[in-house]
Amino acid sequence: MTQKLTFTTASVQNLVISNPTDTLYYEVLTPEWESHQTTVRRLDRLAQRYDTVGSIRNQSGKPVAVSMYNGEFINEESWLRKIRGLGQESRWEFDDGEGNYFSWTVAGSNLELRSIDEGGVQSPSPIATFYPHKRYVIVRMISQHAFLEIESSVVDSLDAVLVSLLVLEQKRRK
Repeated sequence: MTQKLTFTTASVQNLVISNPTDTLYYEVLTPEWESHQTTVRRLDRLAQRYDTVGSIRNQSGKPVAVSMYNGEFINEESWLRKIRGLGQESRWEFDDGEGNYFSWTVAGSNLELRSIDEGGVQSPSPIATFYPHKRYVIVRMISQHAFLEIESSVVDSLDAVLVSLLVLEQKRRK
């Protein structure tokens, strides 16, 4: 069973990411007074508070370092490793800190997430797909908000998946 997480704005620095029932609810903030840092927070509905799950340090609008769960910042290129493929095909690999490895690949205008097994082999089908926002051509208004469609197996690693997606989208847009 898949779930659809909708991105409320076209920005990847100030938005809310949630499913229709808000059981999965993330807030992404980059305050004006702290424009060098983007914070990703997850709403804990039971405790009625936000928990910081990740931070992205930016320099000139590009991500340069990542921190998960208020840990130490590590170089973004070490955390989200680019693996060059044949021709123009590349992928970006990361782990969720729990021993699970994932890989983002470009599929047309979308990004697909695949799990990677112990042997380094990607799963044949994507476990999540990111669909970017669409705009009306003439008026440039958003006709469809961006969304991430995830398999239920991704929910346990969703914090790292969303932070990696935000880093990758910031890199692709600059």
